[in-house]
Amino acid sequence: MTSKPLTKTEIETARGGIFHMVLFSMAWVMIGEYALDFRDHIIAAGTVLAAAVILGFYSISLYYLEDCVGNDKSANAPLSKNESRTASRYAIIFILEGIAVMATWTILIRTGHEKWLVSCFALIAGLHFFPLARAIRVHSYYFLGAWIILVCAGGYWLVSSGSMAQYVCDASIAYGCAAGAIADGTWIATRTERRVK
Repeated sequence: MTSKPLTKTEIETARGGIFHMVLFSMAWVMIGEYALDFRDHIIAAGTVLAAAVILGFYSISLYYLEDCVGNDKSANAPLSKNESRTASRYAIIFILEGIAVMATWTILIRTGHEKWLVSCFALIAGLHFFPLARAIRVHSYYFLGAWIILVCAGGYWLVSSGSMAQYVCDASIAYGCAAGAIADGTWIATRTERRVK
């Protein structure tokens, strides 16, 4: 079965998805290292950073591919109704995510439940991938969202049951989120590369 050649828009979407996953993974690495107080000598961070750099270089290589592919629309063409709707949904999802993070942060700190910040932020991050997957049609985001929610639920259970220290749990959740983002970015890159060949 042969696939259709990639369009410039599809390459831009893949590059944007990979870039999003690199940023997302790096944010979670910082949270994980902060939770561990750098006790792991930044071994996990170095591993994620190496993967993020490789994905970043691949994302940069897509600029060359983009130049080789013809435009699928005029440079000055206005957004279609569908593109405009997608952009609006994308913005609304991130605005609502920001509101949810700020409200959660405020509520947890004011009620003395700071220990649940990382778990709750992970839950919000995982949940935001479901409408995002639908809005921008990136089906791997459904799996990423489910993975993050599972990591969050597992971390919540481990701390609640007393099976794991809070700082280890927070770091585990953060690195679970980062690993999911790197895996998703790798999947997007692999899928794009397969279509190129």
